Amino acid sequence: MNRNGLLTLLVAGAATVLLASCGGGSGEEDQTRDDYIADADAICARFSADSETLERQFNQSLRDSDLESAAQEFEDQATEVSAMLDELETLTPPVADQATVDQIIALGRQRVSNAQDAADAIASGDKDAMIASGKQGSVLAGEYFQLADGFGFVSCGSGGSADTAAPATEGTTGTTGTTS
Repeated sequence: MNRNGLLTLLVAGAATVLLASCGGGSGEEDQTRDDYIADADAICARFSADSETLERQFNQSLRDSDLESAAQEFEDQATEVSAMLDELETLTPPVADQATVDQIIALGRQRVSNAQDAADAIASGDKDAMIASGKQGSVLAGEYFQLADGFGFVSCGSGGSADTAAPATEGTTGTTGTTS
């Protein structure tokens, strides 16, 4: 091998080592994604306890036919979810996952907007609007959980959803869990 060939081989080898140490390998990318999921799931888990409490209060208010309180508690749930989404947006996902994470957060925001519409319908006693919001909420929840679960989330996916622990007699609100 001539001197130029050896120099080319050494430069190529050095470049390979440098790229590998900068995260060029798929194992490090997977770890970064795993770290991102762990950080996001920790945020979702923190909000879960408050959400479950608000959910129980909401369901009790509905059973008591206290629509004003039910609407406020549903609005409070939407506010909590919005704050959680704001926190999730502060995390930096792996570049390859940015579009998926953006979709998940956008669906979460659509669910919040739907919940706010549902809270207004509950407060006004508009049963048709409540039903429409419930149906839309179910569709959005299905899309959200399919994408979030497929990405690998647990607490931010259906594994952290309050409706997984709900009694079988209750139905989904489409926001954070269930309604009776």
